Amino acid sequence: MNDEVNFKVPKDLNLIQIEREYEIESEIFHAIKWGNPYQVEEVLSYRRGSAGRSCCDGNTVASKALRCCKNHLISFNALCCYAARQGGLQSLYLYTMESKFLLMIEHAVSVDYLDEVLYNKIAIEYAKSVLEFSVSSYSPMIRDIVTYLTVHLSEDVKIDDLGRMHSAHISHISRKFKKETGMSIPEYVSRQRMALAKLYFEDGEVSVKEVARRLGFMDSNYFSKVFKRYCEQTPTEYIHMIHQR
Repeated sequence: MNDEVNFKVPKDLNLIQIEREYEIESEIFHAIKWGNPYQVEEVLSYRRGSAGRSCCDGNTVASKALRCCKNHLISFNALCCYAARQGGLQSLYLYTMESKFLLMIEHAVSVDYLDEVLYNKIAIEYAKSVLEFSVSSYSPMIRDIVTYLTVHLSEDVKIDDLGRMHSAHISHISRKFKKETGMSIPEYVSRQRMALAKLYFEDGEVSVKEVARRLGFMDSNYFSKVFKRYCEQTPTEYIHMIHQR
């Protein structure tokens, strides 16, 4: 029995366009790694205007074109995730973002949406996350603290505990943390929690009470106040905005 798969190269295959598409995606991955969403937007703008191949060229049957485009975006999402990891984005955000986009890809019903909207959204959001949450530029001590805080976002971490963990006075840790991150430790934790809350909502979670619980808030009303302070919208308004997209 012959298990070989016969593959035929399409007659209208444009190798120049394919090569340019790979170059564009390499530039996108590089920009994500360095947390540069502005460069990502420039590359995406060039991609839109270059009339290059879309993620589903060569498929004339609509259902096959949609599946082909989804497959391409699944791979693109994985490579963007890898680039973000190289850029210092922490595992919690990588896992949440990758899962969110996989769900969005599978739920998509339009090739145009996949190629013209979601493709761009994936690239830009990974780059923005690296810019905001990467730990690669921090000193080893602050990197360890940030990672610890992220892993324990749902817990009430005592600042004194951080001092004992690193055999340093908490005043020294607090000054060094503020100098490197631009925020106090409590403010950093709050911002991290609200960023993760937004990812939960975008991943399809609509229960404000459940998201508040996941992030360690016993009072969902207080969670809503904190969310509005940092995101300029209530959780309900944010969820509504997502559904309007």
